[in-house]
Amino acid sequence: MAKNPPEVWAFSVNLMKKQSALNDPKKQTRLRAKRATESSDSKHAKESSDSKHAKVQRIDQSRIALPIEPTGGLDARFCEVMDAAPFMIWVAGKDKGCVWFNRPWLTFTGRRMAQEVGTGWSEGVHRDDFDRCIEICSSHFDGRKDFRIQYRLRRHDGAYRWIDDTGIARFARNGTFLGYIGSCVDINDHRETQTELRRRLLEIAELNRQADSAMLAASIAHEINQPLTAIVSNSSAALRWLAREPPDVESVKATLNNIILAGKRAAEISHSIRAISNKERHTPPTPVSLNELIREVLALVEAELQSHHITVQTTLNDALPQMLGDRVQLQQVILNLINNAIEAMKVVSDDARMLQLRTELEDGGNVRITVQDSGPGIDGEDTERIFDRFFTKKSQGMGMGLSICRFIVEAHGGRIWVEAGFQRGSVFLISLPTGSD
Repeated sequence: MAKNPPEVWAFSVNLMKKQSALNDPKKQTRLRAKRATESSDSKHAKESSDSKHAKVQRIDQSRIALPIEPTGGLDARFCEVMDAAPFMIWVAGKDKGCVWFNRPWLTFTGRRMAQEVGTGWSEGVHRDDFDRCIEICSSHFDGRKDFRIQYRLRRHDGAYRWIDDTGIARFARNGTFLGYIGSCVDINDHRETQTELRRRLLEIAELNRQADSAMLAASIAHEINQPLTAIVSNSSAALRWLAREPPDVESVKATLNNIILAGKRAAEISHSIRAISNKERHTPPTPVSLNELIREVLALVEAELQSHHITVQTTLNDALPQMLGDRVQLQQVILNLINNAIEAMKVVSDDARMLQLRTELEDGGNVRITVQDSGPGIDGEDTERIFDRFFTKKSQGMGMGLSICRFIVEAHGGRIWVEAGFQRGSVFLISLPTGSD
């Protein structure tokens, strides 16, 4: 007859007491003496009792596991160990529903196991992260692929905390798919620190850019102002010489020569400013890993990409050789292209925003970087002018970003160009020599 959990526990305690008695030497002596005086009927009765006891013991052992064995076919020992883990753990079955959570998870959420199993856990996911979280989990589940995702989960006190969730498919020894097992770590403090750090770095970069632009503008204005003033003054003088009766032709000629000289001076100043930029570029180049550089830039703009609901897909060739160049300037190129992509994708729906970055090795030995967005794309007639200075279609743009990109790439001996995407968007391509020869 099946027994309920209290009865099973009583059987278990009774068995342990009897086992303890068998291990006591004094009790063993008394037991042997008692057995020696028993009659054959008593012996038969004992054997019958022992047989019944063994049967009850087998029933007891089979019943003990049932009440404490977790759902989902999990081993009780496994669950006991996972409950002692310092991080949150969940287990999902074949139907994508979660069947078990460890004690740290339940402590974090402040909910009972019955509330969390199935899809109950998703009630704690922040609504802004819910669709993305479910879509990633479901798509990877269908493909039996491992995944990693960050989302906000409601804590027992009502506060939402960022967690890093990693899911891994689990299989039986015969290869049968059993579901998923995942671990979660609270990264809220780390994420806030990184976000604040990125904000400050971007703020400093923006201040430096503004300062550099202001200094350059002031320098150009100061240097160009003198020849321009001379041109205006000489032009006025030439008009006065021509207004005389008769016109003073010789003085007009001399004034025009002065205007020519002032114009040449302005051109020299322009070339001088460009030469200064070229001299700054000619600092000793250092080995640069383009893959690492791209990852650093993506980390820098991670918060902005997430706030604009942009999915990032990277295909980076690990066999890519290092190149010689200016790390900061190349970072600026990638940063400008990513910022342009973010700006371009603002007009498309959230679920259609995709940023793709690839690195590959060209047949000639150059390395290629591809930055592709899913925005509306670029008009065909603008593809040639888009890298020109002051060319822009942005309401608040200066038209300098892509011009600077081309200047930096060409200073490294490479080239940059743009193509239309296969179905939509723009594809910016950069080809750079490694400089190792």
